[in-house]
Amino acid sequence: MSERDDELELERLQRQLDDAFETTRPRRGFEDELWLRIQRRRPFGERLRDLFGGLIGSVREAPAVPAGVAALVLIVVVGIGIVGPNLVRSNHTPSTAALAPQSGGAAKGDTYLGGKVPTPVLHPGLIDTGTNPAAPVQAPEAAATSNLYYGPANLVWTGTFATDAVSAPVLIYAEPTAAQATADAGLLGPQQGVTVQTRGSVAQLPREPIFIITETGAGAAGGGDPVQSADAFLAAHNLVPPWPSNVVVIQGSGFARVIYQRAFTVQNGDLAYLVDWTGDRYGLEVDVVNGRRTATGPLPLGLQSVSLPLISNADAAQLAVSQAPAGPAAISPMPTVKLDRVELVYALAIAGPNGFYEPAYLFSGKFTYNGQTYEKRVLVPLVASAFRS
Repeated sequence: MSERDDELELERLQRQLDDAFETTRPRRGFEDELWLRIQRRRPFGERLRDLFGGLIGSVREAPAVPAGVAALVLIVVVGIGIVGPNLVRSNHTPSTAALAPQSGGAAKGDTYLGGKVPTPVLHPGLIDTGTNPAAPVQAPEAAATSNLYYGPANLVWTGTFATDAVSAPVLIYAEPTAAQATADAGLLGPQQGVTVQTRGSVAQLPREPIFIITETGAGAAGGGDPVQSADAFLAAHNLVPPWPSNVVVIQGSGFARVIYQRAFTVQNGDLAYLVDWTGDRYGLEVDVVNGRRTATGPLPLGLQSVSLPLISNADAAQLAVSQAPAGPAAISPMPTVKLDRVELVYALAIAGPNGFYEPAYLFSGKFTYNGQTYEKRVLVPLVASAFRS
């Protein structure tokens, strides 16, 4: 075979190889899937800059779009991306220690990257004495829940779940510094005629950072509607809750407590209420005693929403009947309690410089002992145990 024949044969083989590469393609959707995987591994800041850069470029390419409209579109996108649903805008962000990188992240940067989250539990018997207003405006103990039982019992699950499965994020805040808390207090509207206090998180309860605003004299008319009086007081000090709430009034002679029970919206649009260390709903309270008002509630905290695996309803029910009692007080003989109610709630747990609002099931059931009706409560965290400390 001549040298020319060798060259022709090599050219023929090269054309066959080129044809093979041109006609051989990856499966449908593979390139898009690969691109998404690459993007998810890039830092959020870089993805955000690319998004804004692409948005501005596309707007500039359309000659009919005025510059003012382009700026407005950008502002709307920024607002949606930063504030988000049900999250209060704030300069406080979770600490970098709690958000250190970890393998196995999910899409959209919404997976917790700081290892395990703390486990929320009930702490019956504890009293948050630091939130009480001054003695002249204290609401009586009638505002507290009675006949709750947290001791040992033979538990049986007899209820039903509202949904087959739960999808709810964990919400994380960073503890504000003293300077940030002071700055937040300065945003609480006119401070003439009131005293303003702030307090950091109390991990033992737990309780998030709070404000306490008390009138120095009676500012509400006697005998008026306590909800209207509380609403007016909150509006005057920029304290109207920005989150969904249910209003409950506890009233007696010369006093009223208006409770704005805080709720978070979960993925299916349902509301999950925040419960304290006894399982009671809470949020923001206004005490009105002889016309003098005191408001106690959470400081504005930036919340980061992260997704973690949750246990199934069947596993939650099994944990409810096998969980150790939350309190030491015991009834003899040990009662048998049918847990026939369950509610999706949020419960707070605090670890280091961060607080974690976590989804949980609050199981409950009533029983009678010596002619008295008691309620047994069991809190079951929904974040999978492998992701909880």
